[in-house]
Amino acid sequence: MIYNNVLEAVGNTPMIRLNRMTDEDSAEILVKFEALNVGGSVKTRTAWNMILDAEKQGKIQKDTIIVEPTSGNQGIGLALVGAVRGYHTVIIMPDSVSEERRKLVQNYGAEVKLVHDEGDIGECIQRCIRTALEMKEADSRVYVPQQFENMANYEAHLNMTGREIVEQVGGRIDGFCSGIGTGGTISGVGEALRKANPEITIWAIEPEHAAILSGGEVGSHLQMGIGDGVIPEILNQDIYDEVVIVTDEEALQTARDLARLEGLMCGISSGTNVAAAKSLAKKLGKGKTVVTILPDTAERYFSTPLFE
Repeated sequence: MIYNNVLEAVGNTPMIRLNRMTDEDSAEILVKFEALNVGGSVKTRTAWNMILDAEKQGKIQKDTIIVEPTSGNQGIGLALVGAVRGYHTVIIMPDSVSEERRKLVQNYGAEVKLVHDEGDIGECIQRCIRTALEMKEADSRVYVPQQFENMANYEAHLNMTGREIVEQVGGRIDGFCSGIGTGGTISGVGEALRKANPEITIWAIEPEHAAILSGGEVGSHLQMGIGDGVIPEILNQDIYDEVVIVTDEEALQTARDLARLEGLMCGISSGTNVAAAKSLAKKLGKGKTVVTILPDTAERYFSTPLFE
């Protein structure tokens, strides 16, 4: 098969069984390895779907400038889509995200604007959002996808990621867990999996220092892409059964274990998801199946403590 462009190759990433990180008394854990997706992360799915939806609705023209506040992967995805579709793209990011993320956005030809993170990621993200909306007010060509409230984000996971998981597993899925960034993944995939099995157990995961759903204080943390210190509009708070907290140390060690024990080179939030999946697998027990997502590749974390 020859694709007309790289966006036609988005999705259809593999489901992989963990072998050396589970024990005999726990459920099996299956992970969807998004490092092998176009653009190296799950966010290419949502970036592409949001722009495609905006094009269909006539919200985007040839001279449109795409501007988005993001803590990382969504910005990389939008920069990639902008490169293919010919849109100038501006990504507004906290300066606490990894240097690799900034460089990837720039290498796709997009512009990066950094906002200083003073120790409260939620407040910083809000300033990123305000900056994007101010740019929109100042220039009618600016389109802000607004990933935290754009239903095309959720729909990408319901109709694509979630559907793929159900088809690939082919059997009963007893548990699913996911970190919360925009809320699109847990809401869309969670709905698709609950339709397939209404009795599924779904856990939402928060970083220790941004556990807003758990009533905790919001600071800065290393689990980039989740725990942005806001409760997203598209988050379906009825889809999950429990909220669990994962520390930076747990996320880092689990991400390292995924590389060293399973050969899965993935980012810090992948460690977050698998740390929770291991707990869920232990709770559900032998004979059950737990699914989670490895959202991105480790290769955008060289400058972070993941590689220390």
